[in-house]
Amino acid sequence: MNPSIIVVGIATALCLWLPSASLAQGARGRGAPPQTPRASAPIDLTGYWTAVLTEDWHVRMFTASKGDFGSGPPGAVAQIVTGRLGVGANPAQDGNIPYNLKGAQAAVAWDAAADEAAGQQCKAYGAPGVMRQPTHLHVTWADDNTLKVEADFGTQTRLLHFAPTPAPAASLQGHSAASWIRMGGGGGQANFQTGGALKVVTTHLTPGYYWKNGMPYTANAVLKEHFFLLDVPDGGTWMTLTQLVEDPEFLTQPYVVNYHFKKLPDGSKWRPTPCG
Repeated sequence: MNPSIIVVGIATALCLWLPSASLAQGARGRGAPPQTPRASAPIDLTGYWTAVLTEDWHVRMFTASKGDFGSGPPGAVAQIVTGRLGVGANPAQDGNIPYNLKGAQAAVAWDAAADEAAGQQCKAYGAPGVMRQPTHLHVTWADDNTLKVEADFGTQTRLLHFAPTPAPAASLQGHSAASWIRMGGGGGQANFQTGGALKVVTTHLTPGYYWKNGMPYTANAVLKEHFFLLDVPDGGTWMTLTQLVEDPEFLTQPYVVNYHFKKLPDGSKWRPTPCG
C-alpha cells in the first residue's frame, strides 16, 4: 500500500470534520420525493472485506504485552531522544496512542485474568477496537436506513443508523449515527472514488480497549469515522477507514488511525470466531 495514500486518507478525513465541510447535500431534484439512504448511496460498501495489516503487526495479530504502547515491550525499545518507552512520568510517552498519565496508568494496570473472570473478554471488540482486529467484514443493508457491518473476529455487529433513533443503553458497539458525504466529480485524491464517503459518529459506548492488551478508552469516548473506497490498478477495490477518537479523560489529543480492507469476491473466507 502506497504510504502517500494513507496520508491522503487521513488528511481528507480530517478536512471533512471541519465545520466548513458541508458537502452532504441531498441527492434529489427540487420537488422530487426524498430518496432513502440506501437508494441515494454515493458509494457501495456492501460485500465481504478482509483486513489488510499494513502496520502494527504485533499488536494486531497477537495480544501484546501489558504496557506495550505500540513500540515494543515496556522499557525495551530505546528512542534516540526521549529514552525508553514504558517507563518515566508518563509510560505512554512516544507510544502510538496519545495517553495522558491517567490513561497510561489505566493501561499498565490491565488484568486479563480479571476480565475473563468477569466475562468481559470482548472489551477489545467494541466499535473503537473491532475494526483493528485481523478480521473479515460483511457489510449489508439491514433496511433502507440502516447499514449493518458484521465482523467475524469476535462475532460482532455494528448498526449504522441514517435515521434518528432513540438513545440506547451503552454497549460495546454503542450508537452509530451515519450520513453520506457527497463529493463532486473530477480529479479526486489519488484513486479514491469521487462519489462520496460515509461519515459515522458513535457514542453511548461502554468502557473498552483499542487493542487486546488493555489499551483503554472510557464510556465518554466519541468515535468519529470516515469510510472511503479506493480503486487500485489490479482492478480491485479497497476500503480505507479513518478513525478519530475524542476521550479527554484519557487522551491528551484526539487519537487518529487509518485501517484498510480489501474487497473479496465472496464469503468463502468468512470465519466467525468468538472473542478471546
